[in-house]
Amino acid sequence: MESSLVTFVIGIVGIISVIKVFLTKSRALKLPILCCINFCIAALIALYIKSPMGAIAAVVYFISSTVSSNAIAHTLGELDKMDEFEKKR
Repeated sequence: MESSLVTFVIGIVGIISVIKVFLTKSRALKLPILCCINFCIAALIALYIKSPMGAIAAVVYFISSTVSSNAIAHTLGELDKMDEFEKKR
C-alpha cells in the first residue's frame, strides 16, 4: 500500500512537471523542470522493478539524463555568449 502511494505521488509530480514544461516559455526555466522529470522517471524505474537490476537501471538512467541535461545547459550558455558577441560586432 505504501509503495503504491509513493508511486502515485511521484507520478503526479512527473505529470505536473511535464505540463509545466509545455507552458513555460523560457528555455532556461525549462531545464530544472526537465531535471525534475528525470528524477521522477528514475524513481519510478527503481520502484517498479523491485530487484537489483531495477536499481542499476534507475542509476544508469539518472546518470545519462543528468549528463544530457548538463550538455543542453552548456549549449544554451554558449549560444547566449555567441549572441552577445554578435551584438557587440
